[in-house]
Amino acid sequence: MTSAHSGPVQLVILPVHHFGGMSRLSGVLGPGQRSKLSRNLCDRAVSAVQAAGLDIVVVSSSPDVAEWAEAAGIETSPDPGAGLSAAAHSVVTRLGDRPWMLLHADLPLITAAEVTRVAETAIDTTVLVPSLDGGTNAIASKGAFPFAYGPGSFHRHFASAPEATIISSTALSIDIDTPAQLRNFPNLTEVSSLTP
Repeated sequence: MTSAHSGPVQLVILPVHHFGGMSRLSGVLGPGQRSKLSRNLCDRAVSAVQAAGLDIVVVSSSPDVAEWAEAAGIETSPDPGAGLSAAAHSVVTRLGDRPWMLLHADLPLITAAEVTRVAETAIDTTVLVPSLDGGTNAIASKGAFPFAYGPGSFHRHFASAPEATIISSTALSIDIDTPAQLRNFPNLTEVSSLTP
């Protein structure tokens, strides 16, 4: 059970394992192309969060990600290397009772308005934003949370926090995990222009 809280979310946790990930796109993009796409999406997420006036901490142990974050003036926190749930838990534990939002970085339609909407809704409740495929693209809460990422994570998160407010958001529910999803965003990707 998560605790209710007062005060708006001011900090967004952005896990970025490394820029060369997105392995499910390996059939259509090479390692260099996936790295460029990942960085492009991360830049979009950071721009939206900063436009919403929120602070960011990037969770990663990748030197490339750390260099990118430092150049953007963004705080980094080490990734313990035991998966997304462990990475999220490591940061949230250090925050104590400070309200937070954990946001995925591969959201091509992300907007500052939707980030603000989640932050403001979470003033007195936990907020869950499901992805179209049943994952959880954003969580906002305070204190400890039973992170359970992986396929179908939204149902596990909601079962652990049944009092949570669910926000349906096109801008935050669509991510890029598969070639089919990638094809929906030709202006973002322009696969032919993402040279290795």
